[in-house]
Amino acid sequence: LTLLRESTAADGVFSAFFDASGTYIESVMIADGSFAQCHPEGLRGVPLNRLPYIAARSDHLRLSEFRDTATSRREQSVDAGLLSELSIGAALLVNFRIRGRSAGLLGLVYGLPRSAFDVNLQLLLKLLGSSLAAGLERVRMSLALERLESRAQLAELAANDGLWDFDVEAQQTYFSPRWRTMMGYDTVELKSDFDWRTLVHPEDANKVQNAVRDHVAGKTPMFESTHRMHHRSGEWRWVMSRARATLDAHGRLLRLVGVELDITERKLYEEALFREKESAQITLQSIGDGVVTTNAASVIDYINPVAEQLTGWRLEDAMGKPVEEIFRAFHEETCEPLENPLTVAIRRARSIKSVRPMLLIRRDGNELYVESTAAPIRDGGGRTAGGVLVFHDVSESRELNRRLSYHASHDLLTGLVNRREFENRLERALKSAKARETSYALCYLDIDQFKIVNDSCGHSAGDALLGQVGALL
Repeated sequence: LTLLRESTAADGVFSAFFDASGTYIESVMIADGSFAQCHPEGLRGVPLNRLPYIAARSDHLRLSEFRDTATSRREQSVDAGLLSELSIGAALLVNFRIRGRSAGLLGLVYGLPRSAFDVNLQLLLKLLGSSLAAGLERVRMSLALERLESRAQLAELAANDGLWDFDVEAQQTYFSPRWRTMMGYDTVELKSDFDWRTLVHPEDANKVQNAVRDHVAGKTPMFESTHRMHHRSGEWRWVMSRARATLDAHGRLLRLVGVELDITERKLYEEALFREKESAQITLQSIGDGVVTTNAASVIDYINPVAEQLTGWRLEDAMGKPVEEIFRAFHEETCEPLENPLTVAIRRARSIKSVRPMLLIRRDGNELYVESTAAPIRDGGGRTAGGVLVFHDVSESRELNRRLSYHASHDLLTGLVNRREFENRLERALKSAKARETSYALCYLDIDQFKIVNDSCGHSAGDALLGQVGALL
């Protein structure tokens, strides 16, 4: 600016830069003489709507002349008045644009009016305006490129992806530092003509090649593959690879850029988890108990085959339904509805074991007796994430226990209580009578001529007689 002022004998030279929205002058740089009375720095912060003539002439390298701000033309009056307030008597301004947007002004200012501006001066100002716009464009592009490179480096470090870039015309491949570190190779080993596909596991090579070919042919928007690649140490590493091709107007490949992420540990975890899940599924399908799992809202996620048989519900029908609808439990004696044990376990966040059998109503309406254990399932943070209900059919064992209990206290022939049970009841009655709780009567009965029945008709007839008497009693 100083050289321009000296070479043009102007009182001052300034460059004004607009804000990003192009609505006001954001900054002003000036070079003025020792005795200059002009103050173009006063344009800083001025909205462009206060300079309507200059704002209307915003085409790239378009000149605006103010020969005498005191006696300006009518269309220049508003702008001239503002320049006059800044002690500018004459001005020659050129507008410059960057990336198609009005970016600022370059101007020569004088304290006194001028009769005309030389054509050579006008051309010089246009040339300098063009150079200024081009220089600022290069500076902005350089800064933008630096930001993009910095962002790319940060993104590569943050994403932990290795990048490769294959140039078809040069037949050269670039491998990023992260890619080399990930695969264990140095720069010397990875020559520019090295093909990364040679590292792909032989069993995966055809799949990868076909995926690349389909992407280049336009069949897929992006090349994506999960495959094994050879590490320098000799081991095979699982990688997730993504790439995009650049084609010319005729569909020929110009460039192929891709990123790869080492997912070996995740793959090993997935395989271990799959084996564990398969083992758990086989176990659940093999055990003799019914198993029901739900989420935290007691909505069924899974029931095993035994649970299907016991409840009468198939897995596909039961999934997504409340556990109360599938496992309908009632009191074994009163048949009153019971709260679902799994719901109780989830609410109380502790295991619940049934103390006695409960009556389960199957989907088809049939009944069976079951015993159950319910427990909540917790996530890594200790919060209840669901629950599991394990139950088994005890109908036969319950009936057997009932019969054993009956036979232990009753006579098989008469159906009456046996001697031990009779003595127990008699002892309880005596204690109750002594405590004056109530009174009892003890009747001793004898069957007349029972011996004659046994001797004349046989013991089977005597047994039948005892059975009839017991039934009457």
